[in-house]
Amino acid sequence: MMPHDSTRHRTTGAVDVCVVGAGLAGTCAALAAARGGAITALVGDRPVLGGNSSSELRIPPGGSGYYNPWANETGIIRELIVEDRARNHDPVQYGHANSVWDLVLYDACRREPNLTAHLNTTITTVTMADASTIAEVCGPQSRSGLTLHIPGRLFIDCSGDGVVGVGAGVPCRIGPEARSELGEPLAPEQPDDFVMGSSLVFRAREIGREAPFMPPDWAEVYDFPEGIPYRSTAQFASGYWWIEIGWPLDTLHDDETIRDELLRHVLGVWDHIKNRGPQQAAARTWALDWVGFVPARRESRRFVGAHVLTQQEIERREPFPDTIAYGGWSIDDHTRGGITALHMRPSFDAVAPEEYFVTPYPIPLRSLYAREVDNLLFAGRVMSASRIAFSSLRVQQTLAVIGQAAGTAAAWCARHDVLPAEIDDPTPIQQRLIRDDCWLPGLAGDDLARDSRGTVATASSVAAASVPPGEGGHSLSTEPAALVPVTSGRVDRALIYLSNPGDACEAQLAVRRADNIWDLDALESEPLMVAVAQVPAGEGWVGIEIAAELEPGLYWLSVTGPESVIWRWGARDPIGLVAAFRHASGTFWFGPGSWSVWHNLAITVEPESRPYTPAQAINGVPRPYADVNAWVSDPDRPLPAWLEIELAEPTVFDTISLVFDSGLHRINYVTPGLFRAPECVRDYTVEAETGGHWRELLSVTGNYQRLREHRVDEVTATRVRLTVSATNGDPSARVYGLRLYHDGGGEGGTDE
Repeated sequence: MMPHDSTRHRTTGAVDVCVVGAGLAGTCAALAAARGGAITALVGDRPVLGGNSSSELRIPPGGSGYYNPWANETGIIRELIVEDRARNHDPVQYGHANSVWDLVLYDACRREPNLTAHLNTTITTVTMADASTIAEVCGPQSRSGLTLHIPGRLFIDCSGDGVVGVGAGVPCRIGPEARSELGEPLAPEQPDDFVMGSSLVFRAREIGREAPFMPPDWAEVYDFPEGIPYRSTAQFASGYWWIEIGWPLDTLHDDETIRDELLRHVLGVWDHIKNRGPQQAAARTWALDWVGFVPARRESRRFVGAHVLTQQEIERREPFPDTIAYGGWSIDDHTRGGITALHMRPSFDAVAPEEYFVTPYPIPLRSLYAREVDNLLFAGRVMSASRIAFSSLRVQQTLAVIGQAAGTAAAWCARHDVLPAEIDDPTPIQQRLIRDDCWLPGLAGDDLARDSRGTVATASSVAAASVPPGEGGHSLSTEPAALVPVTSGRVDRALIYLSNPGDACEAQLAVRRADNIWDLDALESEPLMVAVAQVPAGEGWVGIEIAAELEPGLYWLSVTGPESVIWRWGARDPIGLVAAFRHASGTFWFGPGSWSVWHNLAITVEPESRPYTPAQAINGVPRPYADVNAWVSDPDRPLPAWLEIELAEPTVFDTISLVFDSGLHRINYVTPGLFRAPECVRDYTVEAETGGHWRELLSVTGNYQRLREHRVDEVTATRVRLTVSATNGDPSARVYGLRLYHDGGGEGGTDE
């Protein structure tokens, strides 16, 4: 008998852009495409958005800011994370994601009139119009009894497993390339099919009374009284990424088997915590509250696109002509065997940390499409990269900004009837991304208020780059270093706050120029000058005479001395200031280390450095990099504070874009629930001078988001003033960007 199709087939309306896969890459791609004016469909195979980050899997979205200070991804993913932290009472930890996060993502999609989400829909078929053009995708919707057919002009594969690209004939890879193929030092000698495994996490709660746990007889036994080798269970409120199972199983087609194995190990680890390991007493009143049943998949296929991003490229950090995103997570491979290989560390065993650490690097648009299929883009972990580069790219916040880039490019292609491989000049796409608060290394945004157009900015006051002492610090034996912006053209003296419990001693300071805030390589260069200081016993500010002519810019001031002497951490976080120290391996690292709150060191220089000038808010780079790139008002002068721009000529505009400070130094993992960044501007007004008179264009209260773009009635003005009357707690007004556009009802951009 012929098989019978029991579903009802339904064809949706044709869309400009169809995004398949509703993880963070797909969600951001769909939002970007819809906001760019494209009629967009978002197709996901589960009932909630967010992929691995959703309440069904609960893997916290990480990114560049976990390894590099001030490197948090911006754009749509920042908007979503800030919104979640403002609405959500739970912390960001493994196993702790709740439905508030799901609703934040769902709400963002529901608010876009150009976007329709098709959830619980598994794409199984790709129909081609010809050998290189996708006509539609289709697949069953599990709860409706429908098989959906979705025709489109352009498609974006964010499925993680490449279901659209594979169906359309895009070549793909599984596992690492041989070292000889791309010359990557970290690649294995021979290629194989190894991919990182999948994980299940759990959540535990303290219930205030005895909570016995009896594991099922099928659970794995971890009988290690002193602790599981190489895997800490000291913190047990949430699950562990290292409960990982995969190779030699197929992470895609053996998913059900992998789930069953992971459940054995999750319950075995909890049994160890409760009944066998060193945490038994501490865990006495803790009970399992939730266990995942959908494995969080890290890896399966990778497409071979028009450009394959390599280890050498992400380490060199050289810009591409078609840069559309950036990454900055370490090159983070996992151990074969996962949790079954207890004799090895779970992540990149036997490789020294300095061999896989990277600072933020650019990503090209050409890694998001293949020449075999004309109307397909891809983002997420299927993008075109070597496996070594993939090991850095694969984390969720990085994939989200890549997804936003793909969605923005797709909307532009749809509007201009251009295919991805036909994009000769990526500038309009890059400028749209920058306008939408995506940072592209080496590129600046352009708008009608740019300094390059002759605009001059003034402000009510300017903050100094001075850091008072806080708690803790680094020993001078680790050669701690503070990155300081110098504005006056010389430094007479540096003042650093030291704690010396012993006798008076000497310390040596070295000064080196830095290209940007992540320039750790400069710390290995020859110093511009060296000075010696006497460190008295006790605690306090120690002056070190420098008396050097220094061009304005960023400088590392490093200090060496006795192990007993501590350079104290700073008590506040001026924008763009960072600290570093020499790791035990001999390599410099940002201080105090990844996955934590980034610290500055207590320091000030004389003459006083005031880098946060109003001009920093109109230079087109709204985040610290080669400069601080923000106006900050003097915290000693109470709000309100104002920032004013004088345009080179009367200028017509209808859109005002403001970029505030949502705390780019603060990763989501250490951001509490129901939180609004104190640094962020809360209440503000914008006025314009027209015909010799000032008039108010807009007034906002209660803001906590970083990017705010306001449409206004078309106005011709010579001056524009932003007045900040309140923040969410910080004494200074902080503004990364004040930008003007004339859209004229179009897709956005600047009229020339």
